[in-house]
Amino acid sequence: MSTEQQPMRASDRERDEVARRIQEATAEGRLTLEESDERLTGVFASKYRHELAALVSDLPPATPAVSEQTPSPARRGTAPDSRRWGDPGLLIHTLIVVLLSAAMLGQWVASQGQHGHPWPIFPLVWLWVSVAIHARRRNDRARRENRP
Repeated sequence: MSTEQQPMRASDRERDEVARRIQEATAEGRLTLEESDERLTGVFASKYRHELAALVSDLPPATPAVSEQTPSPARRGTAPDSRRWGDPGLLIHTLIVVLLSAAMLGQWVASQGQHGHPWPIFPLVWLWVSVAIHARRRNDRARRENRP
């Protein structure tokens, strides 16, 4: 048996963490844009953990990622634009409106010879307005929860 240890392969998550450290160091002024670009290219070309470690060996330790920290009151809710469909109630509401819309439009198309009037327009408008109101209230609630 050989005494040498095989290098450990790096995961995508580890590459992302190292890339984040390099970006933070660049934002702090520790690296120039050229250095940052070279190192980020190296991050995504690396296969092994020791290659990643070499890219950040001269940088201070990273601050914990936001997902690893205890959520602060300002981060309790989801950001209104980042996860628009994070609310299961809004998703279910939207799916029901989509199904009802499809059923009404299908019924109207099937009976087109009998009725010339586009009757589904009126209920469809109100159904989609209800989804817009639901989304707006959800975003307002998320903003209120994120206030310091």
